[in-house]
Amino acid sequence: MHYAKTALKLREQILRFSRELSAWLPKPARRFIAEVLYGIQARQSVRLTEIGRALQESISLKKTEYRLCRQLRRTGLWERLTARIFYLAASRIQDLTLLILDLSDISKKYAKRMEYMAGVHDGSEGGVGMGYWLLQVIAAETGKHLVLPL
Repeated sequence: MHYAKTALKLREQILRFSRELSAWLPKPARRFIAEVLYGIQARQSVRLTEIGRALQESISLKKTEYRLCRQLRRTGLWERLTARIFYLAASRIQDLTLLILDLSDISKKYAKRMEYMAGVHDGSEGGVGMGYWLLQVIAAETGKHLVLPL
């Protein structure tokens, strides 16, 4: 019973955040944002198939994945979401807020052909391999537990 309460509370928090994040988007895109956030959290994966499994829809998983993929390709979605995240985060950034830049990479050892791969340091192999560069910015206040991914 305790698990069900926690899951319900988490889902409500995700829905509240997704409404704030996507208020200016059309209804299908708002639904997409809520479903993707829930699916990522529920399945601990960013793969559309796993997100689709978390949604447990009455239609086939293939149709769910196709719908999610179509929404993901929505023109301007990434730019508009990024701008909204920056807008929401701006009020939390103060003069003494630390902005931590994390430049790292992910090696795709077994990938044969993937778009935009580049040479990256492969720490586990001790050399250079093919993969992707990653960049993340995090805001943090000294002495506080709040970490804000930007």
